[in-house]
Amino acid sequence: MFGYIKPFKGMLRVCEYETYKAVYCGLCKQLGREYGPFARLTLSYDFTFLALLDLSLSGEHLAFAPGRCMLNPLRKISCCPSCGQLDFSSGVAMIMLYYKVLDNYRDGGFGSRLGAALATPFARHAYKKAADRFPGVAQIIYETISKQSALEDEQCDSVDRACEPSALALSGICGLLTNDSAQKRVLERFGYLLGRYVYLADALDDLEEDARRHSYNPFLLREKTPSPTPEQLASIRENAKGSLFLTIGEIIKAYELIGLHDYKPILDNVIHLGLRDTVERILLPKETENR
Repeated sequence: MFGYIKPFKGMLRVCEYETYKAVYCGLCKQLGREYGPFARLTLSYDFTFLALLDLSLSGEHLAFAPGRCMLNPLRKISCCPSCGQLDFSSGVAMIMLYYKVLDNYRDGGFGSRLGAALATPFARHAYKKAADRFPGVAQIIYETISKQSALEDEQCDSVDRACEPSALALSGICGLLTNDSAQKRVLERFGYLLGRYVYLADALDDLEEDARRHSYNPFLLREKTPSPTPEQLASIRENAKGSLFLTIGEIIKAYELIGLHDYKPILDNVIHLGLRDTVERILLPKETENR
C-alpha cells in the first residue's frame, strides 16, 4: 500500500532481481484474477515482500513460467504461478485498500475525496471478497484501524502510541504465516517492528504536506510545531530519521531469528539495505531543496 518495504536494486544480483520481478508480476496477475483488472493498480512493493516472506517460510519451491505483461504484451516475462502465498498477499492488499480509501475520503483534500468516492464501490466489493477468504486478517485490520482513528481524533502527540496500531496490524498478519509457536513469536515481533517502520516512514514522507494542510502528524505534534519554519522542519526530519534507523536496527535483530528457506538473499537485501535506502530517499529531495 505504501511501498516503503522494497529492495535496494543496485545490490541485487541479476538472478535475484529477476526472481523478485517474477514474484512482483505474479502478484499483479493474482490481483487481476481474484479482484479484477483495477486491482492491479494497487500493486505494491510491500505486498511483494509479504509474498516473498511467506514463500520463504513455506520452503515451497515454485517453477516460474513465462508470461506477458498487459502493459507490454510483446515482451515475455518470468512470472510466479498462482499459489497460496500470492493469494494471501493479494487478499491482505485488498483489505488494506478499503480502509485506505475510507481514510482518503475522511482526511483528504477535494481531489483525494473525489478519487476515494469513485473508488469506494470497487474497494468495498474487493474487501468483501477478501474478508470472506481471510476473516482473520479482516478482523486484525478492523481492530487496529479503529485504534488508529481514535488516536488521530484525540490528536495524540506520542509517536510511539501513534505507531502502535500499524505495528499491531503487521504483527498479527505476520503471525498468520506459520503454525510453529516459536516461529510465530519471532514473526509477530518482526511484524510489529516492520509496521512501526512503515508508519514512521509514511509520517516522515508526508511531513511537509501535513504541515501545510495542518493534518495529523505525530512528528509535528511531538515538537508542538503545527506551523514549523524550514529550520524546525529540518530538525524534525533529523529526529525522525534517528527514530527510523533505531527501528531498522531492531527489525534486523528480529529478522535474523526467522527460519527462512528460498529467497533469503532477496529478503536480506530488503531488510539490511532497502529499508535504510528508502529512508534516505524520502529525505534526499528535502535536503537537496534546503541546500
